[in-house]
Amino acid sequence: MIKVYYAPPSIFGRKVLAVLEEKELDYTIEKMSFKEADHKKDEYLNLNPNGEIPTLADEEFVVYESTAIIEYLEDEYPEPPLMPQDSEGRAKVRMVEDFCDLHLFPAIVHVLIKSRNPEVEVTDEDKSAVRSCFDRIASYLGDNEYAAGKFSLADCALMAAFASADALGLNEQAIVSYKVRTYKERLKTHKGYKGASLISLETAQA
Repeated sequence: MIKVYYAPPSIFGRKVLAVLEEKELDYTIEKMSFKEADHKKDEYLNLNPNGEIPTLADEEFVVYESTAIIEYLEDEYPEPPLMPQDSEGRAKVRMVEDFCDLHLFPAIVHVLIKSRNPEVEVTDEDKSAVRSCFDRIASYLGDNEYAAGKFSLADCALMAAFASADALGLNEQAIVSYKVRTYKERLKTHKGYKGASLISLETAQA
């Protein structure tokens, strides 16, 4: 049985949950809490010395870092395929994944953290940073229905971003491109969107 160590509202964790749902794999969630600093406790650090969320345990094998996790799932459970066979297509998927990990997700997490502190204001500049990232998605799409051509791991990563924007009430301000809005609605028809939005960003136990 696959076990996922996850603390709401981790956007990186929900990226992994999206892939698990898309592949219809059986898994359980080991629920953790950022508030209780579960990810910094010795028991967890023995699994993931980086002290980050998520971590995945597949029987005896443990893997961490969200991109490493989803590529492991693709290799170990190749149906349905979520990576192109050609090197160009695979590179496109990885470019989108890196864009999410390094740019889009941090911009959203920044707004999330500020929104949870009543003494701190989410500024127009904060929202503009998220909007700029969502605008970039249109360039990845081009004339395609999905971010790297066919539906892939890249789209699963972007699901977590869209679900986060929903929960933060950023849709109207951050997602202005008709192409990107249409793409978002397309993603919501996929099984993986359940994992991407499984636990609300408003969860009190986060």
